[in-house]
Amino acid sequence: DEFDVVFSLGEINRSPIINIEHKLGLESWCVKHVYAYAYAKILNAKQAKRREDPVLLLRWTQFCLLIAPEVATFWNIRKTLVREGRVNADTDLLLTKLILSRKPKCMEVFQHRKWLFTSVIARTVHHPANGANDMNENNQIGNLDPVHTECIKQFLFTELELCTITANKHQNNYHSWNHRLWVIQQFSHFIGLNDICKLEYETSHSWISVHVSEHSGLHYLQYLLDVIVSIVDDAVVGNLGEIVPYVESVEKLYLRELEFNRDLIEEYKDHEALFCHRRYLLMRLRDRFCSSPQRTCSPPPPALKRSCVETVNSEWSAVLLGERDLINKCMLTKSYQKTLGEKHAQWMNNVVAI
Repeated sequence: DEFDVVFSLGEINRSPIINIEHKLGLESWCVKHVYAYAYAKILNAKQAKRREDPVLLLRWTQFCLLIAPEVATFWNIRKTLVREGRVNADTDLLLTKLILSRKPKCMEVFQHRKWLFTSVIARTVHHPANGANDMNENNQIGNLDPVHTECIKQFLFTELELCTITANKHQNNYHSWNHRLWVIQQFSHFIGLNDICKLEYETSHSWISVHVSEHSGLHYLQYLLDVIVSIVDDAVVGNLGEIVPYVESVEKLYLRELEFNRDLIEEYKDHEALFCHRRYLLMRLRDRFCSSPQRTCSPPPPALKRSCVETVNSEWSAVLLGERDLINKCMLTKSYQKTLGEKHAQWMNNVVAI
């Protein structure tokens, strides 16, 4: 379930392959020799345009991809072999998972997994009674029977688990989070968008709590919040509490997120990603509070700052007062947190007109 190149001091007269408890290793001294041999064989077969033994091609491309998964030529050969039925799609799913254990931020690996589903797996699991291929123009599947739906669910949760593993292995793993977003967009309707949003919202919060500098993880949370809000606005769900427990409205959701974000800012100082995410929340919350004609988002006059109740919009005024308090606390520090507080104050003045 894992692969890596193991450093070695020099050539030793023994097998360079290490296999311990399902962990595969390859001693570094042999990598350049074997890779050069396999690479030359692949290019010779490709340039000569001859039909090489598929078994040999599988071995050569498999090794080369374990070492250099960024090379598109190797993936194109694998795609050809999959289309011809020379290799099973499940085999390539296992191979890509093994590659990601060594290079968790490799974009080409995630692209190949997407291709395997949209071009192979999706068309294989679906067999309509009339023989037609029920794939729409966006490569999404239509109605499936319960057995095939369960297969898709299993694939979905496998991909989500893989994305979590790769995100933990490499910080700010944009490609991993982008793949997770794609998985949600493609397969959420198989288990219900409400259920998957509830699950992912809880998972995302837990993950961000221990990865406070992750811009990519926070961006994914922003996507989830936008989806949840659209579900509520479109009346797809009767009560927001079905997705986010103990939250009755969208405004309360954003206020809860601001509180969660502030706790992280005060607990883990000097992380700009948290301030960027906070600005997203403030913009969304301002749009909600200002959507009604009788409401105003202008800050209260100095004479009326004694009580939020005395302002035209008490909720938004309370938010602004909270931002002032947060900025003042940041200014009292002598670390990078002070600079972040100054930037946040400038943003508030320019954008929110605080």
